[in-house]
Amino acid sequence: MKPLLVLLDQLTDWSPYYPTNQVVAIEQYLSDFAETRGYVINLCRDYSYLSSGYYGSLLAEARGGQVFPSVRAIRELNSFEAGQPLPLRHGRVLDGVWKKHKNEDNIDLRCYFGQTENSELVGVAKRLFDTFGFPVLDVTLTRHQAGVWTISNIQARSLDELDEAAETQFAAALDAFSHKIWRNRRSSKRYKYDLAILVNPDEQLPPSNKGALKAFEKAGKDIGLNVDFITHKEASRIGEYDALFIRETTRVDHHTYQIAQNAENLGLLVIDSPTDIMRCSNKVYLHERLHRYEVDTPKTRLIMGKLDNDLDELIADLGLPIIVKVPDGSFSIGVEKAKTRADLVECIDRLSERSALLLLQEFMPTDYDWRIGIMDNQVIYACRYFMAKSHWQIYNHSARSHRSGNADAMAVDKVPKKVIKTALKAAKCMGNGFYGVDLKESGDRAVIIEVNDNPSIDMGVEDLHSGNLLYQQIMGTMLKQLDELNGRR
Repeated sequence: MKPLLVLLDQLTDWSPYYPTNQVVAIEQYLSDFAETRGYVINLCRDYSYLSSGYYGSLLAEARGGQVFPSVRAIRELNSFEAGQPLPLRHGRVLDGVWKKHKNEDNIDLRCYFGQTENSELVGVAKRLFDTFGFPVLDVTLTRHQAGVWTISNIQARSLDELDEAAETQFAAALDAFSHKIWRNRRSSKRYKYDLAILVNPDEQLPPSNKGALKAFEKAGKDIGLNVDFITHKEASRIGEYDALFIRETTRVDHHTYQIAQNAENLGLLVIDSPTDIMRCSNKVYLHERLHRYEVDTPKTRLIMGKLDNDLDELIADLGLPIIVKVPDGSFSIGVEKAKTRADLVECIDRLSERSALLLLQEFMPTDYDWRIGIMDNQVIYACRYFMAKSHWQIYNHSARSHRSGNADAMAVDKVPKKVIKTALKAAKCMGNGFYGVDLKESGDRAVIIEVNDNPSIDMGVEDLHSGNLLYQQIMGTMLKQLDELNGRR
């Protein structure tokens, strides 16, 4: 049997149950658990984005655990819109219950780990758990014409909301659940070699400029991919395609993630996948993965900004200035430099309003950062980004037009071997997607700053050395992956 860990942000929530060392507080889990094996049941009270509950699942996944609810399930619940239909076979079961209850059009259901008191609705409850993965769910199911049933409301419940009878049901369901392994959802596979490229014509800092987008289109069509450009307003068409390539800046709390998630659920090849978006967009996850696999990074401390932190000890460890990062920042947004102790206090107080956790890092000044482009665990380009004029970052958002420093691309064999080796090791920690790995050189070290999904590919920048070959490599890799998924060679 796999080991089981129960995660709470309020240990008092466990007082109705037998004491056990398998129950830990989020603060303890943050500091004492470098690796997690087996199951993690996340029973924090708040699952909103960047809350302690969100980080409980995020850290459990980063540390190798199988967590309920997963980060993906949390995102699906947080983005839930009423009206999601249930499969027809479950509708027939609900019709039978509906007739027994005087034709009421709503059925309220409480699920504990996919179990429910109503034996007729066990299959429906398990379906809801497979989809959303929350330990305790209250669900309202609504009947429409022609026997169509939809989910009209769904809410996760925490332990402090349960009465005595519900506590007994929860304990029994948890005991049963800990002896089971729930299978992941399977995606359907329908591939027609039509490629949708998601873009945002109004974005100020898109990951690809117009020249690069035209080059992607030509490279795709040259090898047999029918390329269409779509925006989020056309997301309902995503089922017409067999692959999605996202060229709009991705975020978890954003339509790019929702579209990627929907595309993957429909069986499309997706770059960047929702898993890559989730992993790469949060620096807490990145820090945990790199630490777990012993990839060199700047000295880093993870703190909960709302707690009383020993700032003198942090300064003694990291030195001044200190870099303070919000976990989900991009393009250097949400990354600040605290030059003094007073600056550090102000940064932590202000940025803690955005995120429960913050990262503090030692400051490593360099003239440029390396960006190594990796796709399917292969290096496809190398580029140096120089710091913006009179600024310590590549992007200077206080300047007009978001000014950035110069960049130069070069042959991969001209890049120091330690940079390439470290970049590949870091990318492998995250998966086999399309990544831009940012590094700094410091003496004999090559240290990882970030691993980005959705890396920039601009005509006249990243393609300066390889030219059209870069676009052909990316499109060729997508075609190869489509062939593999479709069983063709």
